Amino acid sequence: MPTVFKGYINVFDRGYLDHKQFDQYCDNQILFVIRLKENAIIEEMTELDVNPESPIKRDAIVFLGKNNQRMKHPLRLIETEDTEGNPFRILTNVTVFTAVELADVYRHRWKNEPFFKWIKHHLKVKHFFGNGDQAIENQFYIALITFCVLIGPAIKYL
Repeated sequence: MPTVFKGYINVFDRGYLDHKQFDQYCDNQILFVIRLKENAIIEEMTELDVNPESPIKRDAIVFLGKNNQRMKHPLRLIETEDTEGNPFRILTNVTVFTAVELADVYRHRWKNEPFFKWIKHHLKVKHFFGNGDQAIENQFYIALITFCVLIGPAIKYL
């Protein structure tokens, strides 16, 4: 179960798709954006207007799942393309932003990946020892200071 934060938009990988958990997020006003799997079953309720000049191909209100697996809360489905022209769909319970803004939220998620890859590789941080902001921040700074102390002197010889 991923850690979620109220008051933020939580962005998930497409591998994580739990209807009951998403209903709980909606019940608790926890905002999320997730890339939808190709084989996800959706039931369309309402098609929203899309500007033909925008990169958004579709904006709709849908239910995720069907029958006894169907979510009780409607969600927003946005279809667009990535930078290489490949189609992708995102699902969200955020209604106050435009479809373009929400697609950008998901795209910007990938800008963090090189940073976390660097942390994992150079600082050897494989997982965090706490969930709170202070615990994560402390662990990051300790790892960064240790890296600088160990690598710093070696830099003058390069």
